[in-house]
Amino acid sequence: MTQHIDSQWLLDTLTDAAETLAAAIARIESDPRRAAGVLEHEIPELYAKLNFAVNTASIGPGAIDTMDHDALIAWPAGLPFQSAAEDGGRKPGES
Repeated sequence: MTQHIDSQWLLDTLTDAAETLAAAIARIESDPRRAAGVLEHEIPELYAKLNFAVNTASIGPGAIDTMDHDALIAWPAGLPFQSAAEDGGRKPGES
């Protein structure tokens, strides 16, 4: 990645994601029966926040006004991971 990164913005967005992860961990630690709810609610929120951090890192806070909401939280283009649908259902390491 050779583009300029707004480091303060990236720090702020990653801190927000870290707080979401910490809350998810605390929920499970306080009541392990909440694990399914964490997988259903907090983990998708965490992914959206991490995607947001990556997708807006070079633009900074102005991205909120210039990018479509779905593009803000979409899986970042060019990252090596793919969904099962995108890679034909192969497991990691399979070709």
